[in-house]
Amino acid sequence: MRQATERTRNVGSVEGAESLSAEVVVRLEEEILNGLRMPGDRLDERQLAEHFGMSRTPVREALHRLAASGLAVSRGRQGLQVAHLSLADLLDAFSAVAELEALAARQAARRITADQRRLLLKAHELCEAANASGDAPLFCQANREFHTTIAAASHNITLQEELRRLTLKVAPYRRALTDQPGRMASSVPEHCAVMDAIFAGDGGQASSIMRQHVTLLGGRLSDLLHFLRFSQHQLVPDFAAEHSLTA
Repeated sequence: MRQATERTRNVGSVEGAESLSAEVVVRLEEEILNGLRMPGDRLDERQLAEHFGMSRTPVREALHRLAASGLAVSRGRQGLQVAHLSLADLLDAFSAVAELEALAARQAARRITADQRRLLLKAHELCEAANASGDAPLFCQANREFHTTIAAASHNITLQEELRRLTLKVAPYRRALTDQPGRMASSVPEHCAVMDAIFAGDGGQASSIMRQHVTLLGGRLSDLLHFLRFSQHQLVPDFAAEHSLTA
């Protein structure tokens, strides 16, 4: 209680309000990445203030920031919600992520440091362990670390910022793909091939493999469409009604 009171008091200064607002943004983004908040979930200012143990002022500013970034949308009287993507926007987003990840892998092959090599290998080994034990949440975390490490190894700040923005948008849908039978098992050798190409300094090969790894092709697209059609949590509004798909 004392900590919450102190955090509320800090809002008295502009710097304190901005700091707390930035913290709320980061924490909400992490909750979206981890599947704790899904597309369509309400973002209620009062409930979030209680959840984070602070006043409503920084929470309100954080929600404005999320709306400006496209991660939250206004639904009139329903208030703000975690944004949905239309099917067209979803496919475009995955396509953009594939190209950016491919560029990151190409640049990482030339720029990766010794420490980043160790981090990448560690993330890959964690993916292997998660796959072996069938631990999907652990795999999602390790998979995110694998891709984030490659982005960091590109040493391209603009690229990293754009990737993070798009990754947040597609996170629930990427998680849905990971949950499909056999996806974790197929990702492990793909990761290994990307990593080997980066370690060998072969940017062209690393880029090509990464693009193929991330792009929605064939069975992966079919699996995702099937999930979107029958999921109890509608990630794409009115998808089932508007698309007569078999998978």
